[in-house]
Amino acid sequence: MANDPVRPSPSLIIAYCDYSYRGSPNTDPLLLAASIRRYGGVCKSVPIWLMCQDIPDMSAQISRKATALNVDLLPYNNDGNISGFPFARKGIAAAEAERRAEGEVAELLWFDRDSLVLNDVSPLLLRPDKKVSFRPVNVQNIGQTADMPEEAFNEFWRRACALGNVDYRIVGTTTSYIDRKVLFFYIAAGLVGVRPELGIFREWENLLRIFAEDRFLRDYCEKYGLYRIFMHQAALSIAAAGKTEIAERQELSPYAMYPMNFWTSDPNACRPGSLDEVISLRYDTVLDGDGWRAFPMSAMLRDWIGHNIR
Repeated sequence: MANDPVRPSPSLIIAYCDYSYRGSPNTDPLLLAASIRRYGGVCKSVPIWLMCQDIPDMSAQISRKATALNVDLLPYNNDGNISGFPFARKGIAAAEAERRAEGEVAELLWFDRDSLVLNDVSPLLLRPDKKVSFRPVNVQNIGQTADMPEEAFNEFWRRACALGNVDYRIVGTTTSYIDRKVLFFYIAAGLVGVRPELGIFREWENLLRIFAEDRFLRDYCEKYGLYRIFMHQAALSIAAAGKTEIAERQELSPYAMYPMNFWTSDPNACRPGSLDEVISLRYDTVLDGDGWRAFPMSAMLRDWIGHNIR
């Protein structure tokens, strides 16, 4: 009707994709969305996009549940040239979400599929003076320690930074959460907030393709398998570093994207006392069996996960 109030455009869109490599592929792909709707606090009603490679193959049950949760199932086109790099497909999906979000919202908050939101999402939102939010990696993996001499900077990072037109020696540092290594700027791909107009995710996609087509990096990743697995994190880190200044980056709380698989080995004094305390977590393979029930949490949360997991 003409007199109906105009609904304001949302300032935030939450997105993730259907891709799971080493996470738990048997969990309901809408588990994250359901957790946001249940526990997301003031953000629990924001638009949620699930980026899907094969929407026609989604079951009718998934489609009905997506409708009930007010989740949009949106397509993205995979790139066969990057199929040899685990996790890289997420960058393609994130880029498509960013294209759709540009001009529509102030912020796009990207989660990995194996995530759960367990408290109000608003602490994850970008502050007005920030352009990207992130969590550091949990362990060093392929990251380069910041105290190494220039001549020790390895060939992978030299080549990747050159292809991304980034001087990695001057882009700042991050400290890995579990093993506490000070690294040249190196972030996790499991939880990232961006201003869509900056094109950080589209640059991530661009660098993934460039890296996959570069003979030197392909050969290096073939020789050193860890680089093949985590090439996507390097590409995202370089994309974010190239699009932002150090002061424009917002490191999120350790209670965001908390690594459930590191629960017993977490050496940090700030580690949560129970799962109910975290803002969001990543469960990796922890939810594959029944071992997750032994984690400290309220009976209400244990029942909710058990009811919604499949």
